[in-house]
Order: sequence, then structure tokens, then C-alpha cells
Amino acid sequence: MTHRLCVLIIVVLAASAARAALDSPREVTSADSLVRFPAAFGAWQGTDSPLEADVIEMAAVDDYLNRYYRSTDAELALYVGYYQSQRQGEALHSPLFCLPGSGWQPVKTRTTDLQAADGSSRTVNELVVERGLDRLLILYWYQTHARVTASEYSRKLFQIHDAFVTGRTDIALVRVVAPIMSRDDASENQSAGIARAFAQVVLPEVQQRLFHE
Repeated sequence: MTHRLCVLIIVVLAASAARAALDSPREVTSADSLVRFPAAFGAWQGTDSPLEADVIEMAAVDDYLNRYYRSTDAELALYVGYYQSQRQGEALHSPLFCLPGSGWQPVKTRTTDLQAADGSSRTVNELVVERGLDRLLILYWYQTHARVTASEYSRKLFQIHDAFVTGRTDIALVRVVAPIMSRDDASENQSAGIARAFAQVVLPEVQQRLFHE
């Protein structure tokens, strides 16, 4: 009985400490403004597309980037939403929940690996969505100073861990969107290859600009 009481006390204290850490995250001021995010990556040239005020308010971001990148034969959309902290009760809006609200329905959901320059890989989400006759290939992930995460649930657990260990809960939602030109596997695979190659360049750039010490 005494042992169970001690365990219960420890659990309650740990939960209280976790809530306190999430309610009072460390303010992060080292992130670069996303206005200075590179407007060109090799053959890709970017054009900003500012969001409407009500969309920014709903997203509740501290900084964001919404930009179209074009090369001679392809086009991509890049969105980065940066949050300086995630307090208790706050949550990022997953694209899986937001896309249906704008008419896009997921028809395929999976994960894929992005290869880093050092040979390591990062697992991200990959979706195929459609609205009417249009289809898009979407990559998205959650990025912090310590890791890249695809899972919604793991992200929340890591948030608690980071609040304890470093006091940081800043996070970015990164999304890369490529149009799928026709309803066949070849076109889908082509869009996926373009999006993955671009994302592999974007991911370390986000890390360097938002999460440097």
C-alpha cells in the first residue's frame, strides 16, 4: 500500500511538473525571420504569396513563409509555419485535419524517407489529395531544434520531453506541395520525386535558420 502511494505521488508530481514546463516554455529569440529564407535553390526561383489576415490568425503562427518555387519545367509550393512555443492546451493544426476543410480529400497517406547529406534519413509524411479532377502530392513534417517528426503523437511526447530537458518547445510545420498532372502512377511518382528532392534541400535550411543556437 505504501509503495503504491509513493508511486502515485511521483506520478502526480511529474504531471504537475510537465504542465508547469509547458505553461512556461523558454522564449526563443534566435530564429531568423522567414522573410530572409532563400528565394532561390539552384534552378528553383521563389515568389512569395502572403496569406490573408484571417488565415494567419487561425494558424496562430509567430512567423511563416508561403512561397511558390518554379523551375523551367515544374512548380512547387512551400509553407513553413513557425511557433516560438507550444503551451499546454495549444496544438498545431495537422494538414490531415485542415485539408478537408478546404475541399481536399486524402486518397493516399504514407511516410517516406528524406536523405540527408551525412547519409542519415528523416521520415516525413506523404499524402496524395484530390479535389474534383485535381490532385496534389504533399510532404509535411514537424521540425524542432532536436529532431524531425512525422507522427502527430510522437511530436506531442517529444514536446513534453523537450520542455523538461531544454525548456524549448518551439516548432515548425513544413509542407511541400507538388501538382500531379494526370491520374496515373507515372505522374504521381514524378511529382513525388520532385517534391522529395526539393524537401531534402529545404529541411537543413529550415534547421539552420530557425533552430540554430
